[in-house]
Amino acid sequence: MGPGGIIILVLLAAIVGYILFTERPFSPPTPVPGGPWGGLPKISVQLVKAPEAMTERLTPKWQADLTQKLREEGYDLLGDYSYASTLFFWARTFLAPDRKSALLLVNWVEGKEGGKVVISNLEIYSFTGHSFLVTACAQDGAAKLLTGANRPTEEQMSLHLKAVFAESSVRPIVEEHQRRLKAWEEKGVKARELTRENILPSFSKIFS
Repeated sequence: MGPGGIIILVLLAAIVGYILFTERPFSPPTPVPGGPWGGLPKISVQLVKAPEAMTERLTPKWQADLTQKLREEGYDLLGDYSYASTLFFWARTFLAPDRKSALLLVNWVEGKEGGKVVISNLEIYSFTGHSFLVTACAQDGAAKLLTGANRPTEEQMSLHLKAVFAESSVRPIVEEHQRRLKAWEEKGVKARELTRENILPSFSKIFS
C-alpha cells in the first residue's frame, strides 16, 4: 500500500473515531427528567366558561337538583367549564366548604342531535404545592380522566370505573375523598387552600 492509501486509512479512522466520540451510539440513553413524557413540549390547557345554551339544555335533572343541595351545604359553585370551542364536554365545578377540595361533575355528550346522551363522571381534587390527590369515577377502562399523559400514581388516585347517574352514586365518592384527604394530611402533607381565583390555574398545571 502506498503513502496515499495510508493517508486515506488514517482519515477514515479519524472520522469514525470522531463519530463514536460525539454521537456515542453504544452508550445507554440519558434519562429524561419527568419520565418518558419529560421531553415533550408542555401545553397549558385552559378551561373556559362552557356555552350556557349547551349546559342549560343538557344538564341532567338529578345533577341540577344535586347542584342546589350542594350549594345549600356550603359548596361554592364556580360554574361550568370546558376546553375552548368544545361542545361535547363540560365540568360543573364546585369549591368544597373546607376550601381544600374541588369537586367536578364532568359531563360528556354522546350521540347526535335528537339522540344525545349525557354521561356524567365525578372528579374530586386536592392540591399541595407539588402534588395532588384525586378521587374519581370514570366512564370506561381508559381511565385517563382529564390528565392524559400526566396520569396520577396509585397513591395519588383512587379510581372507580363507572359513571355517576344519581346523587346516591356521588355521595360515597365525596366521603371517600374526605377520608383519603385526612389520611394524606396525617402523613404531614398540607393541602393548599383553594380560592375562586387559584382553582382554575391549579387545574391548568395538571391537565394535558
